[in-house]
Amino acid sequence: MSGRPDDASAEAFSDAFVRFVRTFGLLDADRTPCGAPLSTAEAHAVTVLRPGRMSQRALGERLNLTKSTTSRLVDQLMTRGWADRSADPTDGRVQLVGLTEHGRRVAADVARRRADRLSTLLDRVPKAQRPAVIRALRLLEEASRDL
Repeated sequence: MSGRPDDASAEAFSDAFVRFVRTFGLLDADRTPCGAPLSTAEAHAVTVLRPGRMSQRALGERLNLTKSTTSRLVDQLMTRGWADRSADPTDGRVQLVGLTEHGRRVAADVARRRADRLSTLLDRVPKAQRPAVIRALRLLEEASRDL
């Protein structure tokens, strides 16, 4: 990216971004923006774990979390009965994390709610502008890496 944005652009971006975060419901610590009764971090974790077991380290990398934050998150999932840990059969030093049956049901509910909410949101964006919105989201995701 070349240079820093001018003050007016930075302020307009900040205002729009903060308003979106608030409007979409990203500030509720106990409920996802899609209305599921779990934290956003828990929702992302069960979504990432839905396809199958993975190392705790891989989970943290996928969620862009520190080792200690990932460990606390997995502890939360286990306390809620949604996940379990086990030693990797090929390397006992590695902890694998997977969803329990209850966790798989939670993950399926999160996926359904997310699809419904995002479909409703996308329906409110004019069709001609949808590709630009998707490009902008991808650009923001890329720009957010390594911040």
